Amino acid sequence: MQKKVIVIGGGFAGLSAAAYLANKKYKVTLLEASPKLGGRTYSFLDKETNTVLDNGQHILMGCYSETLKFLSFIGAKENFHFQKRLEVNFVKEGFRVLPLKSFTFVYPFNLLIGLLKFKAISLSDRASLLKVFSKLPFLTSDKFSNMNIKEWLEKENQSQNVQDAFWKILAVGALNTNIEKASAKIFIDILKQIFLKGNKAATIVLPKYGLSESYCKNAEEFIVKNGGEIILSEPVEKLIISENQVTEIHSSEKVFLDFDFVISAIPAFALNRIIDDENIFVLPDFKYSSILNIHIWLKATKFPEDFFGLINSPLHWVFNKGTHLNIVISDANELVNKSDEDLIEMVKDEMKKFFLLDSELIIGYKIIKEKRATFIPSNDIIDKRPAQETQIKNLILAGDWVDTGLPSTIESAVKSGRAAAELIIGQISFITLPR
Repeated sequence: MQKKVIVIGGGFAGLSAAAYLANKKYKVTLLEASPKLGGRTYSFLDKETNTVLDNGQHILMGCYSETLKFLSFIGAKENFHFQKRLEVNFVKEGFRVLPLKSFTFVYPFNLLIGLLKFKAISLSDRASLLKVFSKLPFLTSDKFSNMNIKEWLEKENQSQNVQDAFWKILAVGALNTNIEKASAKIFIDILKQIFLKGNKAATIVLPKYGLSESYCKNAEEFIVKNGGEIILSEPVEKLIISENQVTEIHSSEKVFLDFDFVISAIPAFALNRIIDDENIFVLPDFKYSSILNIHIWLKATKFPEDFFGLINSPLHWVFNKGTHLNIVISDANELVNKSDEDLIEMVKDEMKKFFLLDSELIIGYKIIKEKRATFIPSNDIIDKRPAQETQIKNLILAGDWVDTGLPSTIESAVKSGRAAAELIIGQISFITLPR
């Protein structure tokens, strides 16, 4: 008899779980509260400019094995651009472009030589940077579970300049959190994934189109083609639990009774709202970091590269979208409540300092604020992330916040979705995967 699964949430976690289950001939119904798929990773048509905008620029990397496998699985991999080798252009004030790139040598020497030639930092700082990377294969991350990234870098004698020009950019980009808050343990795990997993692991992967067109459309078509159902604008308001299992799912429109399993692929705070009973289970009290995405339109776009990273600026990344520029500010809790007028003035000042861009060339802007973009991976929370299998026998958790061993990333979300599907299918090998 065909088993029936209801997936709550249509972000990366929910879509991956639904796709893998539908492929195994489970009857899947995905409920999404909003009128679109994608969760915190989507695009939309801005009617004012007639431009497709991402809610935020999302960078994938070659080490995102779960995500790349999922994109191939749903036929979406061709919608992404893959670097042949790592190349990132960093910028200091005065439009001084300082590339960090790997070279045509055998791995890992191509990356090490790239670091050695990274002129944003002094030669002595480059030597100290390479010293850390030489230790990386031998580090046991668990030994750093009581240390934040800043403390670890100080222990490794990393100067303020190398912290500003390399480590902070990498950490904030990967974790959306400053180095004083984020766990050194999880950062070391990330460094190993990026720099010790082969030549392609450190490369950048970017969507060719808007995020919804790049993967949501393919995921939806795959799920429906395999017998699944997707219902949009269907917010779940309550889960009824009786005799240690979910028996009813109440949405704003109807009550669902016919299912065998439930996968909750929504954020922890949203799950807390629909299970209002601390006797069932208590989720960690996650703290969150914001991300600001500021889209600006120019009289003429003169940017020659696809993207730039900024050194010592409140702006972290600038992406050339062709029609406009997308500016990304991670770890933006101190800025997210500022007015749009104050934010755009800051952008104008920084773009003039770093790119010599006259503010009169900016003819329009749109600011998108993701106030709870990612949870903060501090040492006091990473070991409290819940397992995906719950004490409710037919309820499984998914999302970037569950215990995947990864930070709050697309890769974590996709991994959790695949793992949730495998729990239902009966393949639980993911539990023993190395982190």
